[in-house]
Amino acid sequence: MDAIRNLIFDFDGTLADTLPVMGHAFANAFRKYDNRELNFGDFNRMSGPTEFGIIRLHLKNKELAETAIEEFVADYERHHEALVRKNDEIAALLRDLKQAGAGLALFTGKARRTLDISLAKLGLELPFDKIVTGDDVTRSKPAPEGILRILDALGWSREDTVYIGDSNDDMRAGHDAGVRTFAAQWMPNVQARQYAPAPERVFASIGEFRAYLAGRVPGFPG
Repeated sequence: MDAIRNLIFDFDGTLADTLPVMGHAFANAFRKYDNRELNFGDFNRMSGPTEFGIIRLHLKNKELAETAIEEFVADYERHHEALVRKNDEIAALLRDLKQAGAGLALFTGKARRTLDISLAKLGLELPFDKIVTGDDVTRSKPAPEGILRILDALGWSREDTVYIGDSNDDMRAGHDAGVRTFAAQWMPNVQARQYAPAPERVFASIGEFRAYLAGRVPGFPG
């Protein structure tokens, strides 16, 4: 079996079902500062930049963009606990991987401010070996820059590193970075169900993913 020593995770839709609170906060900001009613599909089509980049790019009332961003952050934090449930399976997966000595990194298109809110509220502040956010890259997903930064910084080889995400942009980023790429469909809300390019594997549950990792990640209990 192919050994897996390092895992790079996407965040939204992969480690946390944050898409409902993001949609809520986006809708509120655009309604309040642009007098526009937009739905989650609209925001999904805007994906690529950080949340703040989306507001700066798509808010018609540009002079209010920074005010809208602060409103977005406040709303994201205020409604996080009501709209995003803690996931004990995810927390246990990450803890067990860390205890097994696997390399753990995070590459997300989120802004660091909103990522920090989610990590704290969900109790996922374990010591990742490296975190790259949308603030840290010059080219957002589907560009592979974030993955390549992690590989270079940590000296990880592509052969035993996997990237796990839920969107088409994740599949493209992993493919173009030259790492094995898996699709996560274990959250209630994911950004895609069909992928191009196709991932190596698709996992419908955390249990299925754990079973696959057992025997492939040295020391992982499965």
